[in-house]
Amino acid sequence: MSFVPGVANGEEYLLDQTDVLVVGVLGLQGTGKSMVMSLLSANTPEEDQRAYVFRAQSAEMKERGGNQTSGIDFFITQERIVFLDTQPILSPSILDHLINNDRKLPPEYNLPHTYVEMQSLQIAAFLFTVCHVVIVVQDWFTDLSLYRFLQTAEMVKPSTPSPSHECSSSSGSDEGTEYYPHLVFLQNKARREDFCPRKLRQMHLMIDQLMAHSHLRYKGTLSMLQCNVFPGLPPDYLDSEVNLFLVPFMDSEAESENPPRAGPGSSPLFSLLPGYRGHPSFQSLVSKLRSQVLSMARPQLSHTILTEKNWFHYAARIWDGVRKSSALAEYSRLLA
Repeated sequence: MSFVPGVANGEEYLLDQTDVLVVGVLGLQGTGKSMVMSLLSANTPEEDQRAYVFRAQSAEMKERGGNQTSGIDFFITQERIVFLDTQPILSPSILDHLINNDRKLPPEYNLPHTYVEMQSLQIAAFLFTVCHVVIVVQDWFTDLSLYRFLQTAEMVKPSTPSPSHECSSSSGSDEGTEYYPHLVFLQNKARREDFCPRKLRQMHLMIDQLMAHSHLRYKGTLSMLQCNVFPGLPPDYLDSEVNLFLVPFMDSEAESENPPRAGPGSSPLFSLLPGYRGHPSFQSLVSKLRSQVLSMARPQLSHTILTEKNWFHYAARIWDGVRKSSALAEYSRLLA
């Protein structure tokens, strides 16, 4: 797996400036990771998905049950925001490919499913170290194995490298010695009932309980209440609001050209109004999500301030370290 597939030298796209935001994504197969990253970075829902910067699953690929993204794809916007799209974690199609094509495994792995899990953990541990924001995409609520995976990835995450010379303490707190990114849970393909306030509260409570012992910044940096998605709810409706955002199915053609209408038995005035969806439009929610993600704080990834080019070298070094990690090697032996 190459760090930047399809790019001979990613450094040539980077500048010597420090105001950079790095956004990564994790998720199971077919949850819409590439689509989400494309919409956050450079594309709009109205565009042909074949022109997206991160190619989404084609119809043929869905029918075959395959995965579109392989490895880690890199894109940087004019606003100097780096997006890292990744292959699906714990992917059954990758496992199937290994088994049915007699792919030779690295010598340290005896079983294909162990190799797939370790490869997924490498990607997650890498993102937890080099990204300011990591988006976890789900298309149903919820898979407990995903949270176990996140906890394991946090456990084997590389420590923040020590400074090469004198240690400069920018925060003065113990938290500053170890870096953890913002974690955003994105509920993609959400249904109307998912936007019900009671269901929303249940989702927040469950995520908060599942992530209670995590050091990842999974709460306090993103809010659906503050961006007016639920205008009738008070700001304190959620006792403990986590970084959860809901996005419905993308159906831009139906929304723009054939919006649902009120029933034929209604008055002429109401027949001209769009039907009740139960949530704002897909375009509106994606715009709000993009605004919140791109405005998140950008803490230092390491003990020294990194320029874009410094970050690229730092990320390459971290990826090399993750692949040779003793913690991951020990965990792999436990799985065997």
